[in-house]
Amino acid sequence: MSRKRLVYVTGFLAAALMIGFLLPFGLVHSPAISKAQASDIGFLQEFLNEITPAAGSVESASLLTETGIAGALKKGRIPGLRFFDAPGMRAFYEARNYEPLWLRGSTRIKSDVDDVIKLMEKSWKHGLNPENYHISKLWELYKADPKMTRFELELAMSDAAIRYGRDLTGMRIDPGRIAQKSKYWQQPMLGVDILNYVAETRNGARALRRLAPQGELYEELQDELVNLLTAPEEEVQKVRLFRGALRPGNSHRAVRDVRLRLGLDPAQAVNGEYVYDEPLLEAVLAFQRRHGLHPDGIIGPQTAQIMNMTRQDKIYQILANLERMRWVEQEKPEKYVLVNVPSARLWAVERGRTKLDMPVIVGTKDRETIAFRTEITGIRFNPNWTVPRTIKREDYLPRLQEDPHYLTKRGIEMIEGRGREAQTIDPETIDWQEISFEEMDGIRMVQAPGRANPLGRVRILMANPYNIYLHDTNNKKLFSRVNRTLSSGCIRVAEPEKLAMFLMDGKQSWNEESMQAVFDRGRMRDIATPEPVPVYILYQTVWLDERGRLIFGADVYGRDKKLIQALKARNSIHIPKADEI
Repeated sequence: MSRKRLVYVTGFLAAALMIGFLLPFGLVHSPAISKAQASDIGFLQEFLNEITPAAGSVESASLLTETGIAGALKKGRIPGLRFFDAPGMRAFYEARNYEPLWLRGSTRIKSDVDDVIKLMEKSWKHGLNPENYHISKLWELYKADPKMTRFELELAMSDAAIRYGRDLTGMRIDPGRIAQKSKYWQQPMLGVDILNYVAETRNGARALRRLAPQGELYEELQDELVNLLTAPEEEVQKVRLFRGALRPGNSHRAVRDVRLRLGLDPAQAVNGEYVYDEPLLEAVLAFQRRHGLHPDGIIGPQTAQIMNMTRQDKIYQILANLERMRWVEQEKPEKYVLVNVPSARLWAVERGRTKLDMPVIVGTKDRETIAFRTEITGIRFNPNWTVPRTIKREDYLPRLQEDPHYLTKRGIEMIEGRGREAQTIDPETIDWQEISFEEMDGIRMVQAPGRANPLGRVRILMANPYNIYLHDTNNKKLFSRVNRTLSSGCIRVAEPEKLAMFLMDGKQSWNEESMQAVFDRGRMRDIATPEPVPVYILYQTVWLDERGRLIFGADVYGRDKKLIQALKARNSIHIPKADEI
């Protein structure tokens, strides 16, 4: 309550008491009450109602006696509940003169409050934990006499809405625990903004429902989560580990496991139960198509990994993917590029329509492609290639120790110094057997533009601390592979010229002919895009295929497992029992 209002109330109380004392003695008259006076008296009654202690526990009375909502907010708690964001709640209620959000007047509960509680009770559909929104306390207060618990219910509802709204709108865990940086991902809404949004929408359940991602994939993941939770537990026949890959005609003990996993009788196999025969091939092809794998009939590590997934594995995979989808801003710009690392694909989107869809090559398990968000600001045509530190140390040093001219033969120049101080050095003058990593870092290894250059003819300029970028390649055959985790971390694109045209669209006097002219000159040239284009490098292990089917892909870097472990550590997920669904 403001100081001015408090002074007014105090004076009004004093006057009222004096009038009450003098009236019985006839010393003052009692004329008809004006509208203004009636308003003042009504306000006084509301104030007296607020400062009257609610019947119930001593703690409740002592906490709420003085100033009702304002007093509880100042203390930052009500009995049995400490507020998550007391300053945010205080700012919200002060701005609206302590008018309740969930009550009508001082006692009546708004009709949508039970819908809000039920919505948060089902928060497991988002991969959240309903226990974090003190559902049992909300129901207890909701079903009690509102005259006794009105302030407690009001504030408990606002606290729960803040907790729930924050969990739906950004990262819930310390990004450092999962090797992420918060600056790349959406952070939770502020508590005061969540409450203001609910107040503006005038329907609490509708407002909170809108905070969640609204896309098709998010909804499909939620539906599949319910399907998996309600389906009977099936016993999955595990496919034993094996080296290499199983091809039609091969004999291996793992063939028996595959037949059992796909519903075939091992005893009916041709030439014994360990032969990969024609009926098994048909079953494997159908399985691969169903799970978004290349239908080649070859049972490699990726196919075997997905075959071994249990229902519980899929549930946790969905929870991890729901979580990551809430990290990405829901309102996308008009034009952007998106790369999904596990599916190894790129999409270029403009005005809600996919203009390009192409395969990409991403980092190996030892040299992961990091997930992040940045902006594309230009294109480098006919790029040279400066060998990254990891490749220098791990790939080239062993070869240089065997042959000092290994890089020279491949057109890679060694340079020491910068600017005018830079000079080419003879690899024979270096003791490659004794050189340290620090000394290696002082030598730039640069390959000039040309057909042998691993960056091809196009490199996309996008600032980031990981030195990861999109680029062309001089080895196009690799795009036909099913497993495309083959790079040293950068992302090779199948159709770089088309991507360049998409990014440069709108630039004056730029077309395919002008781009070809730049290529023909053979010299490196940087050209800025008409405007920065956001690029999202994501890690979604479940996605929709071109037919709209949900595909469970491989967790190529094991990030799902790490994310689930981090969420479990802070009690942030909940697998409901049958009676909760």
